[in-house]
Amino acid sequence: MLKRLYQPLAYQTQTMPDSYWAASAGPLPRCETLPAEGTFKTGVAIIGGGYTGLSTALELAENGVEVAVFDAGRSGWGASGRNGGFCCIGGSPLSYAELGLRFGEDETRHYARLQRQSIDLVASRLDDWGIDADRHSDGEVVLAHKPNRIAELHEEDAQHAHFSDIDCQFLTREQLHERGLVAADTYGGLHVKTGFGLHPLKYLAGLHQQCLAKGVRIFEQAMIEDLKDTGTGYDLRSGNTRISAQKVVIATNGYSAENLPDWIGGRLMPVFSGILVTRPLSDDELAEQGWTSDLMAYDSRILLHYFRKLPDNRFMFGGRGGITATQSAFDSGKRDLLHHFNRMFPAWRDVDITHHWNGLACLSQSFRPYIGRVPGHREVWTGLGWHGNGVALGSLAGQMLGKQILGTGKPSDIGTILGTPPDRFPLARFRRLGRSLAYRYYGLRDRFA
Repeated sequence: MLKRLYQPLAYQTQTMPDSYWAASAGPLPRCETLPAEGTFKTGVAIIGGGYTGLSTALELAENGVEVAVFDAGRSGWGASGRNGGFCCIGGSPLSYAELGLRFGEDETRHYARLQRQSIDLVASRLDDWGIDADRHSDGEVVLAHKPNRIAELHEEDAQHAHFSDIDCQFLTREQLHERGLVAADTYGGLHVKTGFGLHPLKYLAGLHQQCLAKGVRIFEQAMIEDLKDTGTGYDLRSGNTRISAQKVVIATNGYSAENLPDWIGGRLMPVFSGILVTRPLSDDELAEQGWTSDLMAYDSRILLHYFRKLPDNRFMFGGRGGITATQSAFDSGKRDLLHHFNRMFPAWRDVDITHHWNGLACLSQSFRPYIGRVPGHREVWTGLGWHGNGVALGSLAGQMLGKQILGTGKPSDIGTILGTPPDRFPLARFRRLGRSLAYRYYGLRDRFA
């Protein structure tokens, strides 16, 4: 039996989430269903049909490997179809300076290059495959929610100059207003000029279609419940169906089970993030609030808010904070998110909200993603821990995992920041309680410090 961190409501896989993305993506590419019983054989079994799993599958299939992808719902059911559509840097909440102190400046610069490379990969896929994923935004802007956060933006600007080749520009409050970036409690901003917004499920559907074209078999409603090393390969079980594979990839990120494999247990802290989307706003309504820009944006809170104007003039607003999967907790989270939206954008207080949904963003104990072999296993591989920024990095991670499995990639390609496995959380069985207490502290710090 799979061990889960949250209540069953977090893992309902029968339908896609009731999101704006699902409502506007159009028909999704076909999937297969596993036979009710018997044995299915494949060269590489990939568990999880999101950006990482499908990117791994594509890299392998393009090089002649037989691949099958198994998703407990369908590809895009998890975080890849629920996220805010920020194709950007930010796979780790640790600053470049903090990473530099532990891993050295060369490795930190390598990590910065990989982040930029991951954005370029998604951009080239959209162009090469002709995917209309509603792409927009010249980078993103970080907004200081208190005057004393402005110094942090200048420090971030300096670190980009030292570790990365990303151009940044500090914007005063007046300059933000001039550029159509008016929100309450905003005192300055840093425009980080890399990345773009997209429709996450349209991109996922295009990636899914490319996998099918290369011969990847993708199965929906195929929850893998057990994984065993046979000595010569691996046996996986989904219901009464046995799957035989030579290699396995775990690409379930925040929806991972604690015991598939056991190594994952206690190393991840998935947290809920909620998103609401308004009806399309008129030009007059946008002007009344003063937010007319299409830049992706987020604020300097620890429990951050992230938001952007969509191409059809809807406004998307998201935020972190939930660690309980009950309907009452989800309802409370929606009320809290709406409260923050109304406070930051008071001119839109009476605008209809057409969609609200939530999903799990995945934190790791190390506050770093991990890409590589699962410790203690011969041919089980994984990529996870995107910290809410997996559109770009999860895509590159899948491509890199494929190269590692093929033997065409070197460990140095990944580097030590992404290639060092996370440890277990201290007192891991109590980490939800610990995160709850931490969120209360973070909320007070965001408000008063």
